[in-house]
Amino acid sequence: MALWSSLPLLGTLLDKVAGLIPDRSRAAENQARINEQELSNAPASRLRLWRSFLGWCLTLCFVWEVMIRPLVITYFPDWILPPSMLTEISRLLLGMLGLGF
Repeated sequence: MALWSSLPLLGTLLDKVAGLIPDRSRAAENQARINEQELSNAPASRLRLWRSFLGWCLTLCFVWEVMIRPLVITYFPDWILPPSMLTEISRLLLGMLGLGF
């Protein structure tokens, strides 16, 4: 009998513990709402334009150095290419992404 009488108490304890655990979907909705408000109140800036342009240029250079250049060297060995700039491009790109040194 003592076990059955303690179940309502156990249920209330579990409800309280479940109330302490944050709801991830609600947190994601709140963060999305905050992001929308920040973007709507942000002033128009040329800084965003040149950062986007620089990001795309560095990404294209990275793709050239990592994907296209090895194919060109493999299939067209007689072509003369400038020296690789992968370390410099990687350093700039990672620095722009906030992952740099």
